[in-house]
Parts: sequence; structure tokens; C-alpha cells
Amino acid sequence: MTISTPLIRAWALFAALAFFCGFAFSQDISLLPKYGNGQKSEQQKAADAEFLSQVDARYPGDRPKAAKEVSDRGWQLLRQGNLADAMRRFNQAWLIDPKSVPSLWGMAAVSSYSDQGLLASLSLFAEAEKLAPDDIDLAVDYAKTIGIAAGVVSNPTMMAEAVRRYEAIYKKAPGHTLNLQNWAIADYTSGNYRMAWTHLKLAENTPQRAAIDPAFVKALEAKMPRPTE
Repeated sequence: MTISTPLIRAWALFAALAFFCGFAFSQDISLLPKYGNGQKSEQQKAADAEFLSQVDARYPGDRPKAAKEVSDRGWQLLRQGNLADAMRRFNQAWLIDPKSVPSLWGMAAVSSYSDQGLLASLSLFAEAEKLAPDDIDLAVDYAKTIGIAAGVVSNPTMMAEAVRRYEAIYKKAPGHTLNLQNWAIADYTSGNYRMAWTHLKLAENTPQRAAIDPAFVKALEAKMPRPTE
């Protein structure tokens, strides 16, 4: 479920989405991960019970399947850029099954688009990782988000953790294109353009190299011409 939108574009979206997320999330608990973990009103509790009753009628004895299908819709909406409705679907999936990895992952992904939501995003990623420690795509998204957070708050320790994760993923899945691109972007952010080229070239030699963001390649070329070695 790695989001196809490249990391460098995600950075550009922060400013555009921060106001929306900060305003909307404060108005509607369905736009907060896990509904904000707050106490719900009796009316909200009744609505939840009715919703779950309908789910159980359609998916008797199989809430995980129901949560997966609702999460799938959330991911479709997220890829379309509809953050609000995506978060609503992920929240519904989590309500159906609190251990649904796709819903936790989805809530983390939506939250990561706002710097106000980055801490919540990292917490959700950590929770999802405990439930699915061997999911490489989840690990890639988690590492990417740590890298984003490190850049937003200028935290070298967090960036080092992101790089440690990129390296660990590379050892397990050397052909994962987006992990290598994310690693190259971390190098770029740190001003290590030669190493960025090293990791980008590795990404260019993977089967999914078409997923590489040409805007990032252009940005790197502007800082340092492509090495011929």
C-alpha cells in the first residue's frame, strides 16, 4: 500500500494541506485518527452500534474482511487526493476491527500530509508495524514518514533513524524502488548529493524504476550533475 505519490511531492503538499487539516480536524472527529480517542456522545455511540450491526449482517463473523474492504475504499480515496473521506473510511475500518493494519496504516498516511499530524502518524505507523512486522511496503512508508518528520523539525536523530531503516529495508528488499528513492531524497536533504546519486542509480536499476519521480531527478541534477562513473 505504499503511496505512489513521491516523497518530494508530499513535501510540497504540506503547506497546501496544513490549513485544511488543522481546521477540518478540529471540527469533525471523523477526520481525526481513531475519532480522536475521545469520549463519544450517546448519539454517536448509537450510530456506531447501528453501523456495526449493519456490518455484522453483511459480513457475519468476519469483521477483518469487512475492515479490509472499507480500508480498500479509503486507499482509493487517498490516491485520488480526497483526504477527508479517506480518513472517514479508515476510521470506520478501525471501528470494525481495531487491529486492522490497513486502517491504521491508512490513518497514518493521511495524518502524514500535515505537519500537525506527523506525531500521530508516527504513532500509528508504530502500532501497525507491531501487527505486521514483515510488511516491507509498510516499513517503506514508515521510514519515509520518519524522514519527512525529520526534515520538518530539523532533527538529525530522526533522520539517522530514517536512514537506518532505509538501509535495513535495502538489505531485505534491495529491489524496492521507492525505498531507494526515499533514501536518495534523505541524502539530498542532508546535502550529500553524491550519495543521493548512488542510491538513485540503484533505484534506476530496479524493475519498478518507472515509479521514480522525475521532478526529484531534475532537482538533484540542479544540485549536482549526474556522475559518469
